[in-house]
Amino acid sequence: MKRIFRLLALLCAVCFAASACAVPADSGDPSGKALSELQRIYKNAALVVTGLCVQQHINSDGNTCYDLSVEEVIAGSTAEDALIHCTVGQMEEGGRYLLYLAEGEDLFYTEDTNRYELLSESPLALSDEGMVEYAGTELSLSELKQDIRQMDAVITVPASFYYYKSLRDLVEAADEIFIGRVVAFAAEQDRSFRAQTDGTVVENTLPAAIAKVEAYGSLKGALNYGDRISLVYAPKMCASLVDASTLKPVAYGEGSVPSLQENGIYLFFLTQSPDAKQNYRFAVNPMQGYVAADTADRLSVPYVNRALYGFDDLASLVKEIRAALEG
Repeated sequence: MKRIFRLLALLCAVCFAASACAVPADSGDPSGKALSELQRIYKNAALVVTGLCVQQHINSDGNTCYDLSVEEVIAGSTAEDALIHCTVGQMEEGGRYLLYLAEGEDLFYTEDTNRYELLSESPLALSDEGMVEYAGTELSLSELKQDIRQMDAVITVPASFYYYKSLRDLVEAADEIFIGRVVAFAAEQDRSFRAQTDGTVVENTLPAAIAKVEAYGSLKGALNYGDRISLVYAPKMCASLVDASTLKPVAYGEGSVPSLQENGIYLFFLTQSPDAKQNYRFAVNPMQGYVAADTADRLSVPYVNRALYGFDDLASLVKEIRAALEG
């Protein structure tokens, strides 16, 4: 029931129009079919890289394995020269390949390799001329990279936003909690968004701005002092806001969304992108994603943020957040 409600809330409140994500392929065009299939694979990938097969070996189960040294990171994030361990398909030592990878959390790898799972049936051979072999046809790597850039222009957003009435629930829901400053905040403009729930993908265009935020002090998450993140500010997303305890729509409209000011200092409650390839952050929900602090560390808690009622200074709120995290 919860999953059904989340989808209905997104579809009805935000008015996303259901659309096919992959570019329709001409049934008579093998390269079109191959491109469409790679687009589908890409949407499930956490990392796309090209690299050189540096060795093959036999693992403890007696299976042949391959190690690929990353040459170029096309999408996602990993260190260049990282070593990717591959147990699916075949590679030749000295050969170059294109890999579409998902995070392989349940798989065991040695300490000097990265934990990923290959999404295609086998690594895609890459020729010296920059051509990729897939599904019995050849595709240009440069064209694939251009297609990926176009898909990445669509920002993947959380399928639903939940409103929290208690500080403990708000703290638990956030991936990152930190004090930071908005170093740049441009005007809103129309941007393309995509959300996915239970295999259903919906897309729409909404006015939004990208705020650049510099972290000062982190309470939860892996941000360090001076790290900068990109925060999506889109007040209209509040239309999909539901109460976390009752799953009923929250009546606050976009006019109630707290504003962000360039050079302003805030305590942020953020979530990471549902798409591991995109480096955007989102407010836990549009009403409770941040609270402003002045130079004397006094807080300006908006009336729409019930979880922070009663807190008027940063020190006392930080103390309670730490207590929530510890227990």
